[in-house]
Amino acid sequence: MHDSPAESHPSQPVPWRIPAPAHGAVALLILGVTCASLHFFYTRGLSNLYGDGLAHMEGARRIFDSMTPGYEEIGSVWLPLYHLICAPLATNDFLWRTGLAGGLVSSAAFALTCYLLFRLGAEINRNLAAGLVALAGALLCPSLLYLASTPLTEPLALMWSVLVAYALFCYSQSGSWKSLAGAAAAAFMGTLTRYEGWNVLPFATLLVFLIRSYPWRQRFLRASFFAGVAGTGPLLWLIHNAYRYQNPLEFYMGRGSAKDIYAHQLAMTAFPYPTDGSLLLSTRYYLEDLKLVIGVWALELAALGVVAWCASLRESRRGAVAVLFIVPLPFYIQAMAHAAIPLYVPTLFPHTYYNLRYGVEMVAAVALFPSFVFSPRLGKKLRAILLIIFLALLGGQFVELTAAGPRELPVVKEGVLNTPCRARRQRAIIEFFREHYDGKRVLVALGSGPA
Repeated sequence: MHDSPAESHPSQPVPWRIPAPAHGAVALLILGVTCASLHFFYTRGLSNLYGDGLAHMEGARRIFDSMTPGYEEIGSVWLPLYHLICAPLATNDFLWRTGLAGGLVSSAAFALTCYLLFRLGAEINRNLAAGLVALAGALLCPSLLYLASTPLTEPLALMWSVLVAYALFCYSQSGSWKSLAGAAAAAFMGTLTRYEGWNVLPFATLLVFLIRSYPWRQRFLRASFFAGVAGTGPLLWLIHNAYRYQNPLEFYMGRGSAKDIYAHQLAMTAFPYPTDGSLLLSTRYYLEDLKLVIGVWALELAALGVVAWCASLRESRRGAVAVLFIVPLPFYIQAMAHAAIPLYVPTLFPHTYYNLRYGVEMVAAVALFPSFVFSPRLGKKLRAILLIIFLALLGGQFVELTAAGPRELPVVKEGVLNTPCRARRQRAIIEFFREHYDGKRVLVALGSGPA
């Protein structure tokens, strides 16, 4: 499809381009950091600790290697895309056992996320300093570096959300159907990776409707196209649950769902989640989580960037896509209060570690918003000074967060404390199979054996 002459905007300024050498230098930097991070955490035995990560690898392996391979092995609670992507790699025993089948996918997603954040920061604000600050916000976040080495779904979900925002930014500049289709495809993938992607859809659709000054009919057509493509993901998942489990909401309230787990916990212990039913308390816990996993200075710089972003929206729509990165904040607060999603932080009751990685979903926002301080109206010298200050603050925070060693990072410590492999029963099973396993098939009840 092509834009009609009436839809073209020849008076728009020529898009600002990132110098070619900067692309290469940034790509090499991202590749080096990604590989070094994966090697660092893997060689220290930290990259495959989470019970969810072990279960993801089990789910990916079952698609090709089980009594009922194929569609029968797609479950109901976890969305399927991460397992489908990891499944070919998980057929390799080494990659499956070590979790690298998922860690490689997460690392690749992390690398692309960092590159897109660099481009977003630079192209929205039309200068390299803004892009470098956005890049630093991601590369200097130890929690994200760690998750990029793990078989967990957060890095892939973050990549899709950043790709949606970047494609919509390109659409806001060009109005091309190609950019819009790319955004819709990325949003579709995101809705099949994590449920946060579902929450992005109405905001992204509204953005498509408003971001270009087309006639109302054209706006409605394009927004409908985006919603139709992206919304196919949730629709397919509802159909899958209805067909496979006779309940389209099986993932939400069925066996193994968050609500089912919470009901079982209440029945066994009568201990409710601290945030259950309270949006205010949920907000407090989530903000405390952000301080722990992202860092106070990064949040302060992001708050400063929000002020600059709000001021710039009056004169430019280029930065409007940043609103999509704020969506995880209300999503998680609402989920903690009303959807049986727990999050425990060591600084608040019950003073333990659980699901701290949910805060990492805000890294894209915390990385991008400081870039809006680097307005193109500022002189190059002032931008250079601000860049040095921002990088020094983020670098100092990185040193502070990692000073006690990798095992003391909150997201790592959670994995160390809560890994199912520490349980006596699991250790006994592991040691038995290390000594006696002969390579033949072992039958276990779903969810009851070692992942």
